[in-house]
This record gives sequence, structure tokens and C-alpha cells, in this order.
Amino acid sequence: MSRWRAIPLFQRVLLVMLAAMPVFFAALYFILNGRLGVEYGGSLLLRSVQGETTLYAGRVDGKEAVFAVSPDGRVTYRFDGGDYGPYIVVEDPGAVPRDHDMADVLTGVEVRRGDEILFRGGWLDGGISVLIDESGAPVSTFSFSWHAGGKAYGPDGQEMDSSHEPSVSFLLTLVLSPVLRHRGDISLYWLATCLATVGIISILFADRLFRRNLGFLIRDPELAEPSDWELFGRHLGWIVCTGGALIGYLVGVFSIV
Repeated sequence: MSRWRAIPLFQRVLLVMLAAMPVFFAALYFILNGRLGVEYGGSLLLRSVQGETTLYAGRVDGKEAVFAVSPDGRVTYRFDGGDYGPYIVVEDPGAVPRDHDMADVLTGVEVRRGDEILFRGGWLDGGISVLIDESGAPVSTFSFSWHAGGKAYGPDGQEMDSSHEPSVSFLLTLVLSPVLRHRGDISLYWLATCLATVGIISILFADRLFRRNLGFLIRDPELAEPSDWELFGRHLGWIVCTGGALIGYLVGVFSIV
């Protein structure tokens, strides 16, 4: 206790923060890891079950978004009070283009919006969806656009439809092989914890580390006293360690993995 009281207030505050952050964020990461959902629009839509319907709900671009998936492949989507769908996603082996080189690895699927067929063909889910329509032509799952004045424009400079309808590839993944994710990147947690540990050691053993380093340069390092520049460097290093650890924890908390 006497040693603790001998530590200046500034260092004590940093020590408390550096020691408390790993414990606090460990509990927070544990909670977040149990909240599973799907990633959509850069956000995490949390999964829940109501009867036979699976819901994925959250906020996309700051607005409420909810997907409802039924066991028969029926999907409805509500975004900011607007309803999209219903979409029907079904597997159909007959939709695979038999003459295509990838026919053996494609899953035959059909995606409809009401009576309108949005896609019919083969689908391969390998992290990045591959779509081959029934005629054997590849279907792009990427869209390139830029935004200005609240409007979206395609690569040709033409204004694009601002509809928030989900893509065919997302609907297929959502119904047939949803990838459940969560917030909380554990690798960033350990990186931040290592930084916090470095900060704690550098505060508690500042003088010992200072004289140990001097031992490689001068004789009798025990007689040396740190200069004002050395003290400034110490304080700056402690602040960097504390701030860096906090940023690492926060970035990890908001990361979807």
C-alpha cells in the first residue's frame, strides 16, 4: 500500500485504467460473442426466432431493418417502414446449366419476387457468391456506384434506382446457408491487452528500465537521474499505451467477425 501511495496520481489513474480495461472488455466481448446475426449493409442484424419464422433485425444506415425468413424459403424485408418482397428462394436441381464447366459444383436455385423470377440458375457459395444463370451466362454479384447529393450513380454516370431491395446473392445466402457472425474481434482484444500490459510494466518499473538501458551506455547507471526530456517521453509513452489500448478494444468491439 505504501508503494501505491508513493506513485504520483497521474500514474495511478493510468494504472487503474490499464488494469480495468482488460477485465471490462473481456466481459463485454463475452456478451457480444453470444449475440449472433448476419452482416448486411455493414451492420449486424441479430437473429431471433418467433415460432417457425427466423428474424434478423437491426439498423442499417441508422434505420430499422428486419428480415423474416420462413422454413419454406419465403423472405420479407422491412426497411425504414417500407416493405420489400415477399421473395421465394427454392432449390431446383433442374436450374443448373448442364453444359457449364462448373455444373458439378453448382446448386440449382430459383429466386422469385411474387410471380417474377429474379434469378434461375446455378449458385456456388464460396465466401463470394458465384451465380450462373440457366443459359450458362455469369451474373455479376458486384455493383459499382458512387454517391453525390444524396443520389447514387452507376459507372456510366447514370442515376441509379435508390431501392433498398436485397440482392439475389444475399437472399440465397440468407435462406440456404446463413453465415452467423458477431461483434467482438478477439485478436484485437489480445493486441490491446498486450499494449495495456506494456503500459503497466513501463509505469511500475520506469526507473529500473531507464537505468537498465543506460547500463549498456555508461558506467554506474544507478547514479544517473532522468532529465526533463526523459520524463516527458515517459509520460507520452504511457498516454500512447493507454490511448492505443482503448482504441484497440473499441475497434474490436465494433468489428463484425
